[in-house]
Amino acid sequence: MSEQRVDTGQLGELASSLQQLIAYSAALRDTSAGFAYMLPADWVGPASAQFLGAFETWAVSAEALRAQTEQLQALVAAARTAYDTTSTELDSSWSSALSQLG
Repeated sequence: MSEQRVDTGQLGELASSLQQLIAYSAALRDTSAGFAYMLPADWVGPASAQFLGAFETWAVSAEALRAQTEQLQALVAAARTAYDTTSTELDSSWSSALSQLG
């Protein structure tokens, strides 16, 4: 009969959204890489070099976003597990205490 009420559904939804962002950013990075390196075959000169430089900078940032999102997803999963475990343990403790009183 714990007073503790926990709804971890929102954490589950957040984890799902983060997984979608991870997949989307990886797909975007991979698809754009193919395009970025095909372009210089038809396009040469300073503009091509600047484009490739800008693309490399973007690709590093896209990978950092993906990696940080994976870390955030791991934290969300750990928080959800901690809440679920704590809620279960509290309910068990209350049940045990009540049974000893009754």
